[in-house]
Amino acid sequence: KQGAEYDKHWSYKQTVRLEMPAKAHPVDHFIGKRLQEEGLKPSPKADLRTLARRVSLDLTGLPPKLDEVNAFVLDKDPQAYEKFVDRLLARPEFGEHWARMWLDLARYADSAGYADDPPRTIWAYRDYVIRAFNKNLPFNQFTIEQLAGDLLPEASDYQQGADRIIATGFLVMGPKMLAEQDKEKLLMDVVDEQIDVVSRTFMGMSVACARCHDHKFDPIEQADYYALAGVFRSTATMANTDHVSRWVERVLPHPDNSGRRARFDAKKEALESAILALKSAAVSEQAKKDLKQLQTELNALSETGAGLPQAMAVQDGEIQALPVHFRGNHLTPSKERVRRDTFGVLDPVVPMPQMEKHRSGRLVLAEWLCHPDHPLTARVMVNRIWKGHFGSGLVSTPSTFGRRGALPTHSQLLDWLARTFIDEGWSIKAMHRLIMKSTAYQRDSFAHSHQSDLDPENRYLWRQNRRRLEVEPMRDALLQAGRMLDLRNGDALTEAIKGNKSYYSGKDEIFKSPVRSVYLPVLRSRVFDMFAIFDFPDASAHLEKRSETVMPQQALFYMNNELIDQVARSMVQATEGESSTSLNEKLKHWYLTLFARYPSAEERELALDYVQKNVHSMRNGLEQDRLRRWIRILLASNEFTYLD
Repeated sequence: KQGAEYDKHWSYKQTVRLEMPAKAHPVDHFIGKRLQEEGLKPSPKADLRTLARRVSLDLTGLPPKLDEVNAFVLDKDPQAYEKFVDRLLARPEFGEHWARMWLDLARYADSAGYADDPPRTIWAYRDYVIRAFNKNLPFNQFTIEQLAGDLLPEASDYQQGADRIIATGFLVMGPKMLAEQDKEKLLMDVVDEQIDVVSRTFMGMSVACARCHDHKFDPIEQADYYALAGVFRSTATMANTDHVSRWVERVLPHPDNSGRRARFDAKKEALESAILALKSAAVSEQAKKDLKQLQTELNALSETGAGLPQAMAVQDGEIQALPVHFRGNHLTPSKERVRRDTFGVLDPVVPMPQMEKHRSGRLVLAEWLCHPDHPLTARVMVNRIWKGHFGSGLVSTPSTFGRRGALPTHSQLLDWLARTFIDEGWSIKAMHRLIMKSTAYQRDSFAHSHQSDLDPENRYLWRQNRRRLEVEPMRDALLQAGRMLDLRNGDALTEAIKGNKSYYSGKDEIFKSPVRSVYLPVLRSRVFDMFAIFDFPDASAHLEKRSETVMPQQALFYMNNELIDQVARSMVQATEGESSTSLNEKLKHWYLTLFARYPSAEERELALDYVQKNVHSMRNGLEQDRLRRWIRILLASNEFTYLD
């Protein structure tokens, strides 16, 4: 399979950065060339209000507020658009929105999956990802920390040290059959799941397909799989393999750790001494009661421990190279073991460095993935960023860059972006800024009939794509419109649910919290109803892109759900502050809030006719009801749930 046919596949070759005309924006240069070749005419730029809503939702997952829209539209500075983008990139809501994209890839969930679906404390990883995006952690460092943060040199401060351990929760995230009684099978299943998520997330390759046999379509041999398996089998993910196994939780560095440990040891020693003294003293009924009370306190203290901060993470285990398992069965190993430092198809392009004998090899693997000559890592990530702004990647199969994946529509552009990403420090925010400054991003989304006949799927990007909001920005936009959104960082919710078993009971009470959707719990056995209706993914597996279904339940949600009624009531109340506010002014306020634009003359006429019908016989309560009904109509419109 290592023959010339496979060597020619585009994604296994190094990226090439072509020369650009001096004044051309690279995105527009490559897209413009392709449009000329296909005989397509680019659409004009979208109007400023449409751009304000598009940019805000793309970067923060929230619609712009009224004052933000007006300030942007009225700003006469030639750099007004760039300044608007920069302001949004600097907001904490940027990391919260883009972290959700990464959590889909990382198969994030707050429960372990399978029948019991036990709870687990994994939100530290979620918060780490949010911090990483907000502080613009270079993507190569982000990659290394998630695969081998615990193996990096000593951190500069406690927070960095804690983050490096928390980041390796990426490898623990997958579902676990904790009650599996064939414990070697359990460990190899964990390894298989880690290989799958690492290869698909960072390389766009489904290496896990080679567990049982050589890959049927790509030049990946079983030996390649078991080379990686040796790395992850040398990594301890499970703390024990008891009847019901348990994952690793590691203590995080903290300046008060030594004090907490000392206080715990002192209290434990005092209890043990008191128990010993009572046991040796004369036995009385009171002494028995006191002894029982002290033993209860000691048991409780031992169960809670010293209160040191911990997080789900991995650590190096027993270092071992693995043999190939015939048909993927750990009970039928071959005789020879596979070196951990080889990956056949990419060895000619970027050879993997030799593994350290006394370490798992995770750090070597991570640094190999981030080598400037690696042909896949940068391409895969910039394609994911592109997808976030156009609805589809330059490669429409974001985690499948092999022979079964789609070919890039603009291969030279993808290479130019990947090379720029690497050469300019792997900056995620800089890549957002570069893409969004292009004319291609700022185009109107209107589908002209002649152009649509030539390119119905808009593969060549003569216009912007119209996209439905994912459920998290949809819910957050509803809460913001209803003045209910709590923009605190989720710590309040996290504290409220620590140790609360009812949090995992499947009841909807926890989902009524007005925090941003990224902070709501993700339970594998019971998805929140609203999320399920609007295509929230299966959190048990890496997800390259979400489905976008159209179902009756979605319309029924906007017709009947309690949240929609709350938002409508709040929006009516928001315009009732001054009795002089006319219905026309109210309509302007509502349309600006929901759509970032003013109502058209036809829309005003329809609304006035609907609300003021039979006005002479209408009581105030009935008028309020009609206002709320009109807002519900606006909320149920495509314009609210779609992004132009």
